[in-house]
Amino acid sequence: MRRRGAPRVKVPGGGMRIPGAVMGMAFCLMTHWIAVCGAAPLKVVVLTDAAGLGDKGFNDVCWSGVQRARADFGIEAHFIQSREQADYAANIQLAARHGDVIVTLGYLFEDALRRVVPSHPRKRFIHIEGVVVGDNIACYDFRSEEGGFLAGLVAGLHTRARKVAVVAGMEIPPVEAYVSGFRAGIRTAELHRGDAIQVIVVFAGSFNDPVKGKSLAQAAIDQGADVIFRAAGNTGVGVLEAVKGAGNVALIAEDLDQDDEIPGRVLTSTLKRMDVAVYEAMRSIVEDRFRAGHRWLGAADGAMDITEMKHSRALFDAADLQRIQKARELLKKGALKVPARSGDVDGFQPPRLDS
Repeated sequence: MRRRGAPRVKVPGGGMRIPGAVMGMAFCLMTHWIAVCGAAPLKVVVLTDAAGLGDKGFNDVCWSGVQRARADFGIEAHFIQSREQADYAANIQLAARHGDVIVTLGYLFEDALRRVVPSHPRKRFIHIEGVVVGDNIACYDFRSEEGGFLAGLVAGLHTRARKVAVVAGMEIPPVEAYVSGFRAGIRTAELHRGDAIQVIVVFAGSFNDPVKGKSLAQAAIDQGADVIFRAAGNTGVGVLEAVKGAGNVALIAEDLDQDDEIPGRVLTSTLKRMDVAVYEAMRSIVEDRFRAGHRWLGAADGAMDITEMKHSRALFDAADLQRIQKARELLKKGALKVPARSGDVDGFQPPRLDS
């Protein structure tokens, strides 16, 4: 029986799950790349947050970048999913003992990384969302507020009830940025509509609680919200279920294109290109040009956007579609500053988006 809290390891190409105690055996598996090239491949270990792979969001986006690097560079890729935050430091140590490159996903890894990274100076670390200083770690943050702004603008231009909601995971800076940007987008929609719009914001306190997500979304629907933006990781699976059960409610998804989940009722999805950051960081290691440090990526870097709304465009009039496009262009030009902190939203001046 697997000890509660023990990490789970995924070996690509197989469905086997291996307890942490025998993880070393998994890392002895050789890939086809070795047979062809005669040299051991770069071993990459990815540590997901508690939501793990299959969250249709944050972790899945990052893992797709790893898989692309695996196909292009012949790396050997594994992942560890921790059951709780208390396991993070031990799992980073485990990964560093067996891997050449360790990729950590999520703000909550920051403290554990600060304790562990200095003891492995010969290993390379890639961290997504957060800042950890060191000569062997590259960190990437994303301007989630820009994606949140576009989500809020779409929600605000669409709502008929003049009431929308955000169901979020945990109250951490990247999620605060999503929510603050969303509220700024709503204020911009209010400017163009001439109507006040109520925003309900609720936090599940977890990225891995679909039951709580569904309950919170249902409560918002019962209060009259007709558009829900989720920023909740695997908790968002429950949000999707609640929206599916309410025929007159629309959803805006996060992090990757999920417009096909409920065609026409997923108005759009924010696109946070963490996969590109992970891929490019690994390419820099393969090509021996790794640079430590912290980088911010946003719409101007092609790292934040929304989908083309292929199923929902007919729900918006031409003027509103032009406003949405104008907002995207301003963000890509770096001409629109969106608040990332909740305390800055009230001072935000909504832009006129009419050409």
